[in-house]
Amino acid sequence: MPDIRIIILVLKYIKKLKNDTCIYRYYYCIRVMTNQNDSVDTDIEFSLSKYFESLENKIQSILSRPEKNVLTYDILDTEKSNTNKLQALKEKQRQMKVGEIWQEALGSYNGWCNLKQGHESGLDIISHTKKVAIELKNRTNTDNASSKKANLSKLAKFKKNNPEYLCIYANINDKSEKTTLKGSSKKIIHDGFELEHKIGGEFHKFILGNDTDVIIQFLKNTIDKYT
Repeated sequence: MPDIRIIILVLKYIKKLKNDTCIYRYYYCIRVMTNQNDSVDTDIEFSLSKYFESLENKIQSILSRPEKNVLTYDILDTEKSNTNKLQALKEKQRQMKVGEIWQEALGSYNGWCNLKQGHESGLDIISHTKKVAIELKNRTNTDNASSKKANLSKLAKFKKNNPEYLCIYANINDKSEKTTLKGSSKKIIHDGFELEHKIGGEFHKFILGNDTDVIIQFLKNTIDKYT
């Protein structure tokens, strides 16, 4: 197998030739998965237009996936209840897709990587250049008590093995529009390690900075376009 750093450097060269942000994301995530150091990608220039182009393709792909319409049987089902259950199922599937879109949007932004499924940490987003690891949830009520504890434990374990990293439990949305837009951030201790809990606007701006509003509007417009 060729040395991973050679693969990265080749992809880096191709990126310069083609100015393809997708190629950059590919080799950056290879580096993340293989714990390469940060010097490999420090001279890569982030392009918002290329980011939007790539992200639109990902959103279209996510939203075009077929949805399941098989309902759980209940002996008391009626035509009306089945209609309501189907609507609820479609909304649940839509929310799952929106959550996936958020992970793609945040995990392909400047300096960040979407870990997807299968990473040994079990986390969602990471940046080796910024030294931040994130467990991402769509809403503050997405996790029940046991699930939240398990997710915090994943972050604490990562913090133990990587003490120089800031480890964040993040929620895209809070309970209301007002509290989501305002956002919040606080430090929490779990399993003896200091983590951060960021919600809504505080988290959006932490990742997206001055591009927050334009990216959120792009996500809204693109989701509407392909829905």
